[in-house]
This record gives sequence, structure tokens and C-alpha cells, in this order.
Amino acid sequence: MLGTRFDPRHNSLNALRLVLAACVIISHSWVVAGFGYPPALAGTDLGMFAVAGFFAISGYLIAGSRLATPSLPRFLFKRALRIYPAFLVVLVVTAVVFAPVSALLGGGAVTWSSAASYVFGNASLHITQWGIDGTLQTSGTPNWNAPLWSLVFEALCYLGVGVLASVLPRRAFGPASVALFAALTVATLLTRSPATPTFGMNLLAMGSFFAAGVVLFIARQRMPLSAPLALVAVSIVVLVTALGLFKPLAAFPLAYLMLYLGVMLPLRRVGARNDVSYGLYVYGFPVQQLLFLTLSALFGAAAVPVTVFAVLSLAAALPFATASWFLVERPALSLKSLRSGKRVSVPV
Repeated sequence: MLGTRFDPRHNSLNALRLVLAACVIISHSWVVAGFGYPPALAGTDLGMFAVAGFFAISGYLIAGSRLATPSLPRFLFKRALRIYPAFLVVLVVTAVVFAPVSALLGGGAVTWSSAASYVFGNASLHITQWGIDGTLQTSGTPNWNAPLWSLVFEALCYLGVGVLASVLPRRAFGPASVALFAALTVATLLTRSPATPTFGMNLLAMGSFFAAGVVLFIARQRMPLSAPLALVAVSIVVLVTALGLFKPLAAFPLAYLMLYLGVMLPLRRVGARNDVSYGLYVYGFPVQQLLFLTLSALFGAAAVPVTVFAVLSLAAALPFATASWFLVERPALSLKSLRSGKRVSVPV
């Protein structure tokens, strides 16, 4: 069973999240380098698949974290420490470092009022300003950090599971989670119209992947873990994606596949002490923008093939992700133990 084979402290989920973050960077290489949209299967590209995988993994881990944390404020405090400090720092670094460098590389001049509003206007996690005036004028897209769109939905999922576990008796949390997952799936299926506001559509869709992870955690002691079931999960994910139904119907099989790989992959040491996956996720896109401008200045508009650009992007983003972990994320996570007096060794 999943519950008996999954070790919360010795698994390959950090390695898997690192791979998913790399997939986001690879997917965005087409857009940043001006090659158009990335390859997709019925509208679902590698980046969307990776973000959905992130949410499914988070649902499983966060459900366990919430049920192990009696206090809702303490739970939310720990969750905020995990995502907010690095998020805020990347906004500031983009505004005061990356933006001026991009102006030097691609022409133009930073409008500092726009740089300030980029930081303060986006500080709530809900991204309302994607660019900074006077920058990225020759890049494939004027967007400074496309992946940040998902963080507000991640935070809302944290809040949702936190409140749900607070207002319901423990015995009712499981059935309520299953009912919520079913409702989110149906709502996602029924709101696929272009008329549906993007924020609401994303909240329902990402919420369904997160809730699938929560349900998997609730059912972990009764959920078999086997290669045949993993193959069935892969088949379902491929089928519903090909039918254009990835968001409403792929959530549970994808969550199962993520946890299966987390248990079975022999990558437990990757990211066990130093998890740079989140840093790679939040720094990948702005680093790609600078890389594109640098290559364009050196070699012209058609600088390098997209595959080469993707590899260079990963190599260029990794030092920033590492710095984010050691200088921002790990120090922030150490604050988790302020009240409990316990030493935190593995981030969730």
C-alpha cells in the first residue's frame, strides 16, 4: 500500500520536483527565444503537465502537514515561509538587477515607477503586472516571469485545506476532501468555455490537481502501489490529454503516478538536504530572458536552436536557484522551529 511504502523523509519527490521545474524551463524556451508556442498534445504542453504535477505532489504532502499541525495559524506560517520569501526576493531582484541589465543588453531604459509597481503590485502573489516598462523590448515576450501565475493558486489551496481541517472533525476531513475533489473536477469540466474568467478557471483546475493529492493521502493505507496500476495511470493521462480533457480528468491518475515515482525512483538523495526546485521554478524565466538578450547581442536574432537554448537556460538558472536556496529559502525555513523548538531538516 502507498501508506506503508512511502517514507515522508526518504523519498524521491524532491528529485521529481526538480525534474518538473526543469520541464517548465524547457517548455518556456520556445516562447522566450521567439520560436512560438511549445509542442503540445491537444493544448497541453510540457510546462502545464509539470505545474499540474507540482500541485498533485503538494496536495499529498500538504494534507499530511496540515493534519500533523493542530494550529491553523502555525500551519499557514510554515506554508508562507516556504513560498513567500523567495517569491518576494525574485520580484525585487528582477526589478533592480535583471531589468537594468536587460535594458543594457536589449536597448531601452527602465521606468523605475514601473519597476516599483512590479514589486509592490505583485507582492500579494496575484500577478497583475507582468512586464516592466522600458525593458524586454527585443525579446520574444515582454513578460518577466510567467511561471509565477501558479503561486497564488498554490497559496489558496494551502488556505483551503488548512481551513477545511480546522472547521471539520478529523473523521469528516476525508469524506469532505473526496467530495471537494469531485466537485472541483465537475466544475472544471463544466467551465471549459472561453467565457469563463481565467482566474476562476485556473483556480478550479489547479484545485482539482491539489485535491487529488489530498484524496490520495487520505486513501494511502488502502491504495495499492504497483507497476500495473502506474501503467494504467499513464494510459489514462495520455488518453484524456489527447482528448483535450487533461485539466478536468487527469488529476487523480497524475497524482498516483507522481507518488508512485516518488516511492520507486532511486533518487532519494537528490534534494534531500538542499532542494533547489522552487528556486529553479521562480528564477528560470527571468534568467532565460537575460540569456536570450545576451545571445541575441552576440550572435544575432536567430541565436541558437531551441534545444540548445533550453540546455543553456537550465545551466544558467541553476546558480540562481542554488543561491535562492542557501541565501533565502533555507534561512526562512529555519524559522519554522521558532515556536516548536524542533530542528527542521527536510522542507515540505
